[in-house]
Amino acid sequence: MASERTKRRSNAARMNAQRLFIAIDLPDEIAESLAALDPHYRGLIFSAPSQIHLTLAFFAAVDPTTANLLKEKLAAISFRAFFLPAIGLGAFSKNRMSRILWLGVGHGHPHLFQLHKRV
Repeated sequence: MASERTKRRSNAARMNAQRLFIAIDLPDEIAESLAALDPHYRGLIFSAPSQIHLTLAFFAAVDPTTANLLKEKLAAISFRAFFLPAIGLGAFSKNRMSRILWLGVGHGHPHLFQLHKRV
């Protein structure tokens, strides 16, 4: 059974942890086109074009040291632009209240898979 001291350390580590994701920024014209799809429903807030991205990976809890190391490693990765089809639309929902809409990429593209492996 964990000691009270160990529990406090564990809680402190969780409090310092960050929820992070690795994403690719989309070209401005694509992000603006997606943002223009906003149906302007009451209670629905679309993201600004500058926040629209393609998520490659999500990390639920990352400590600051690991986050800095991750940032250094990712800075060394480069890639060229590639075509990616947009197929399917859905939402990540919590208690039937969707906060995040997603646009699928079908079977993707070989360059996307190579990039994902490098990440």
